[in-house]
Amino acid sequence: MNPNDMKKISLEKRYIIYASILLLCVIIPALPYIKVKTLEMPFIVSLYWCILIGIMLFILPWLYIPVKNPASRYLVGYGLSGGIIFIALKFVPAVFMKKLGASPYDTSIPGIFVNALTIIPAITAKEMIRYYSFASACKTLKYKRTAIFLITIIMCLVEINFGNLLAIKEFKELFIYSTQILLPIAAKNILMSVFVFYGGVLSSVVYIGIIQIFEKCFPVLPELSWLLDGAIGIAFPIVYAMFISDHVFATVRKRSEDKKSDVMYLISLLAATAFTWFCVGVFPVYPSVILTGSMEPLIMPGDVVLVHKISNEDEIYELSKGDIINFKRGNIIITHRIKEVLKDEAGNLSFETKGDNNNAIDEEKVQPNDIKGIVIKVVPKIGLPTLILKGQDKIPEGVIDN
Repeated sequence: MNPNDMKKISLEKRYIIYASILLLCVIIPALPYIKVKTLEMPFIVSLYWCILIGIMLFILPWLYIPVKNPASRYLVGYGLSGGIIFIALKFVPAVFMKKLGASPYDTSIPGIFVNALTIIPAITAKEMIRYYSFASACKTLKYKRTAIFLITIIMCLVEINFGNLLAIKEFKELFIYSTQILLPIAAKNILMSVFVFYGGVLSSVVYIGIIQIFEKCFPVLPELSWLLDGAIGIAFPIVYAMFISDHVFATVRKRSEDKKSDVMYLISLLAATAFTWFCVGVFPVYPSVILTGSMEPLIMPGDVVLVHKISNEDEIYELSKGDIINFKRGNIIITHRIKEVLKDEAGNLSFETKGDNNNAIDEEKVQPNDIKGIVIKVVPKIGLPTLILKGQDKIPEGVIDN
């Protein structure tokens, strides 16, 4: 398109063209072939994003989203606190569960520098493009919300690894991938769009920047189960986006209503956090889903048992015949009844266990280090969704199950 043709185009159409080209600049590096090639050239990719930032700052006419609210100045603080809360939601359970692993990234001083150099330009450019596209839609299009929704979808799609997605062959794998990867990507982009729309580029960059820098620069990282990882990745961004939209940008509300809403959101967030930590065993009592019928009729498949965590040696010695214990066997958690407490000549304990519905005792004795806790309560049927997902898991060798 030559300059004379450009002059004939209305200003509004120019904004749409600019935004479309910028979105295309986000899509191109995400294409599978190009993405693989650019992994070997991190500095070239960073330079690419820096050039886009320069074009938006110094060449293109900058646009503004027409949102005027004095509370928008607090959004950078919300981005900072949100990023810290998100990290804590994943890190704290991992600490209690001892599910921390070494980072796969280079966390040396030069490595941290390179990681930061690749993270900051990329997220800054992408969020500037998100903002520019939103502003262009608000300024020129009739169906602004639809345009913003579609832009958010595009920003989601460029993060998805379609190679991994297309390699999935079973529904269970698809469900796990959706829960752990796809839905958290969507939830994150919804929150970032809220940040960008109401608070500008900086609030979104601060939020996602803190999370990504932590993930790529901290020497140890949480290694949570797919279910917990996905639950946090989906729930927190959605709840936080609702909190920001309602708390900061409600147009007409009394001060007392604002305070009441703040308290309700805080209670909801704390309750969700406490429930998540309860499910993963942060507290002295934790839940465990029963997958087999070895303990029928007392405990049926799909029931959830509440287990009191055993945390010291004295509690091991207090276990007796007839207690139902929760113990590890490989990567599987088993819930069976103690049939005999055995003690060798040196005074070391071991436990002979059996499922109430089984014909024989378990072949392998349970060692104290394998015991997680003692069952104190049975809650019927609430674990059925987990039973459906894990129904094909194999019983470990040495545990008899009919």
